[in-house]
Amino acid sequence: MPTFGKEEIRNLAQVIKSGRFCDKRGGFMDQFRRDFARDLQAKHAITAGSAMLLMHAIPGAIGAGAGDEIIVDPVVQFHAIACLHNNIVPVWADVRPDDFLMDPASVEKRITKRTRAIWVTHLWGFPAAVDKLRRIADKHGIYLLEDCAHALLAKYKGKYVGNWGHIGTFSFNMGKQLPTGEGGMAITNDDRLAAELNRRIIFGESPEVLSSNYRMTEFQAAVGVAQLKKVPGYLKIYREGRKILDEAIADCAWLDRRKELPGSVVAPYNWACLFHGERRKISRAIFQAALHQAGGYFGMGFTQQPGYLYEIFRKPNAYGNKGCPYNCHLYKGKVDWKKGLCPVAEDVIPRLVATNNMQPLTVIRAQARVLRKVIRLAESGQVAPLTYSPVEKKILEIVKRRGPLEAMEVITHFDQRRLGHYDEHSMLVIMESLRDRFPLKLSHAGPRKFAFHDLSG
Repeated sequence: MPTFGKEEIRNLAQVIKSGRFCDKRGGFMDQFRRDFARDLQAKHAITAGSAMLLMHAIPGAIGAGAGDEIIVDPVVQFHAIACLHNNIVPVWADVRPDDFLMDPASVEKRITKRTRAIWVTHLWGFPAAVDKLRRIADKHGIYLLEDCAHALLAKYKGKYVGNWGHIGTFSFNMGKQLPTGEGGMAITNDDRLAAELNRRIIFGESPEVLSSNYRMTEFQAAVGVAQLKKVPGYLKIYREGRKILDEAIADCAWLDRRKELPGSVVAPYNWACLFHGERRKISRAIFQAALHQAGGYFGMGFTQQPGYLYEIFRKPNAYGNKGCPYNCHLYKGKVDWKKGLCPVAEDVIPRLVATNNMQPLTVIRAQARVLRKVIRLAESGQVAPLTYSPVEKKILEIVKRRGPLEAMEVITHFDQRRLGHYDEHSMLVIMESLRDRFPLKLSHAGPRKFAFHDLSG
């Protein structure tokens, strides 16, 4: 959906002509930071190579480290990964059943003397209950961190998200509301935190603190300056698209519209609803079969289960596979993550039905027609349950045995074993469709590769 044109090209050409592609005084980076802080009504804006890199740096900026805990979201896993990078134990709080955002009541129960921060996600552009979360943070003398990767210019009770917490982060990769290829921005209204974060993102010859080179380039900033002006126009279209998709399920008794909190201004990212087929005796397998039969691009189940049930968090392989941070001698807590830890998240995640909301309205209207067709098919009783086809079974078996593979690598294995020949597009379509399956599924493992998961327990 985002468009690129003359202004982006002109800005990029100006960078080339300058001969200075890194951060420079008076360049596009300075302008991007200044414009972003102005538009988000924040005091400081800090650029980096990606939002994930900012997340790596933030725990150090707030003084968190070995032996500490940060409360994180079980639906997405980015904050937990950032915790592991800092030898911090992630502690999972449950979500609300109607908007699948962090539940303040669950957060309150997870706080211990080791807690240093709450890290909340404004998932898919819906603001979380950051007023309540900030009160909890202030009550316990800890930090509130906001992940706004999906929520550029989203507001809650009149304030832009990212400003409710001590630090808010935004992502600019190509799938986001402001795309620059890669890139990220943090905002804060705290002078000390701005300084602490800045000195962890870049250093010269001798760093003052443990830091790295997490820099953005003038190229990304040049595109960002132009794109920032376009975001309000994009959001107007995305909000109309969200309305169209919500209307497509309005009369369906077993697909529930996602609800926003009162006082929210949503910045649509992915559109989602919740599947409750049990109300009409429609199984998940029947519904997924109807989705496949109707076409369109709807995924179901997102990650299929909360982050704490994945092996990387249950048995972390960081720090030479020695079990850190859980068995760090400075950590006095206990990690015992089992099914039932976040019951709402465990119930909600497999029910999630989602599609990209950031599309032209012509595409969204076509997706709405697909949704209505899916509802009719599922209710007709004439759809066979979705099972793994022989081809899908072979793909899963190859990726399980060989490790993460690209589509072309799977095609090579098919050719060598005389299992049939596929072109790259056809194989990618099949492998993408296996991302929302259960219990055997694939997930993205880098720019092109897919990894195998068995979630049967």
